[in-house]
Amino acid sequence: MHRLAATYSNGAFRPGIEPALRIQPGDVVTFETTAEPVEHLFAAGDRWLETLDVDAVNVVTGPVFIEEVEPGDAVSVEILDVTPGPWGWSSSIPGFGPLSKHMPAPTLDRLPIRDGWITLSDRLRVPVRPIIGCLGLAPASGASSTLSPPYPWGGNYDLMQNRPGATVLLPAQVPGGLFSLGDLHAAMGENEATSVSIECPGEATVRLGVRKGLRLVTPRIEHADRIFTIGLRPKNHFLEARQDALDRMWEYLTGESGCTDDEAYRLCSAVVDVHLGGPAGMVVLASIERRWLP
Repeated sequence: MHRLAATYSNGAFRPGIEPALRIQPGDVVTFETTAEPVEHLFAAGDRWLETLDVDAVNVVTGPVFIEEVEPGDAVSVEILDVTPGPWGWSSSIPGFGPLSKHMPAPTLDRLPIRDGWITLSDRLRVPVRPIIGCLGLAPASGASSTLSPPYPWGGNYDLMQNRPGATVLLPAQVPGGLFSLGDLHAAMGENEATSVSIECPGEATVRLGVRKGLRLVTPRIEHADRIFTIGLRPKNHFLEARQDALDRMWEYLTGESGCTDDEAYRLCSAVVDVHLGGPAGMVVLASIERRWLP
């Protein structure tokens, strides 16, 4: 069991960063995420929007070098636990998000989290449903944003499917993968309706491994009962992202699951669902329940 403190934080996925930790496949790591960027905003009081650096908000903790991982493999990230801290936060920024037109004045609020519930107001509270918003590997070169867009090897997916019990598979671009995570959410609806969830600092515990020779175009998410494939395109390119997600599902069904073309087509017609991912890019998922697989 390993632990990474939030002091090992970065604002991008990069191949040249010295690993904070080197592990063997199958090792478990707890990542602590930092509250420093949002605490900086709270400290600014009514002038918080003037001090906001959007690129500094979505920092990730890492990276972790996983022995035996090479380009052409898939890194497996089994999400064991996500534990929010004692508070989360929510904000509205004029001009940011689909509902910002209804919120003309900026808001930044600290929301208590206690006994598995988030207090939204004096009258409203909702249960904690934690996810990992941003996770990924280093690109082969350059830097990948932790905010927007998400890339095939990782980024700010904001997927409610990335919750405890899920295994996320990411295509490795560099030796060791160089995995990082951050942007924990205490609760979020599918597609993050306001482009801001109930964000929170906290901890995420994952088991990191490798699937040798599994060449993925984009990530895959595995639940006990369902498989999700992902399509990625720039914002507002829904049909192309939907096509990508379904193409990845087709490859999974006819390749790894052993379906004939006829069987795959009929399964897609009958039981494959399409979901919207987070708003940082055009993220679309196709999914199928495992019980329908041969």
